[in-house]
Amino acid sequence: MKKVLVTGAGGFVGTHLIHALKAEGNVEIFATVYSATSDIASLLPEDHIIAGDLTDFAFAQKLVGIAQPDLVYHLAALSVVHSSAEQAVAVMNGNTTISYNILESLRLSFPKARVIAISSGNVYGAVQNTTSPLNESTPLRPLNPYAVSKVAQEMLALQYYLAYGLDVVLLRPFNHTGVGQTSDFVIPRLAEQFSKIEKGQTSPVVEVGNLDTVRDFTDVHDMVSAYILAANKCESGQIYNIGSGVGHTIREILKVLQDLSTAKVEIKVNESAVRKSDVQKLVADATKFRDATGWEPKISLNKTISDILENYRL
Repeated sequence: MKKVLVTGAGGFVGTHLIHALKAEGNVEIFATVYSATSDIASLLPEDHIIAGDLTDFAFAQKLVGIAQPDLVYHLAALSVVHSSAEQAVAVMNGNTTISYNILESLRLSFPKARVIAISSGNVYGAVQNTTSPLNESTPLRPLNPYAVSKVAQEMLALQYYLAYGLDVVLLRPFNHTGVGQTSDFVIPRLAEQFSKIEKGQTSPVVEVGNLDTVRDFTDVHDMVSAYILAANKCESGQIYNIGSGVGHTIREILKVLQDLSTAKVEIKVNESAVRKSDVQKLVADATKFRDATGWEPKISLNKTISDILENYRL
């Protein structure tokens, strides 16, 4: 039975990944959460959920010693892009330190473990050519501290592959969403507003920033399926984009929500909500990953948005 360690397991993607790994079977899963209040107690035995701070090297060593992993999904990170400028030092130091502590602990104790290091499509940043989807050779031009921290995490992972021969695969997932994602992220935030309007809890007005920002959204179930395929099929030391390859504007997302909603909603553009350093368009060219794994997203964006809205209606 393969021993799997999931860092950041109490987060949105971590919980979905654990569900998917359990469905695959033949794995013993260990998980680390930042706080003991993270709600994954129903997913794993108590002694397989280890609470602690991964910026503490001693804790990272202890964690690796308990899990003795064959495979690590390294998801742990501070991950809210829009507030990273206000928490710049904490985000950059925290995310870099977390990755160093995990990689160094593995190097010292379990150097044969495979590591799936999760970066972000945000590293591409201020793309100079927005006419085509972004492939792995597109220059990185990060626009916020979160993206900078992800570039640093990538470089650390690459260093451990090159210098020490660690079995590291780097993934750059583009936007992903689904039930359970917090309203810090755009689709849940909009769906929550529509739900409150339907319930008469707020006025029928939704304020947004840039309506024409383009993002490549993937359902979280498809994304964790990609992570599992990456562990089985991707080449060590390589970087892979993961995304649908289809861009959608915020205007399109609002149209889907309006079509699904039982209430008529007025959309107002709030200039103060427009991010000054926002990326206009981020769409993945995931050809390299699809060729390596055969992965294709199966869940439509309309279905994902509908699921999120229904969850807020409960």
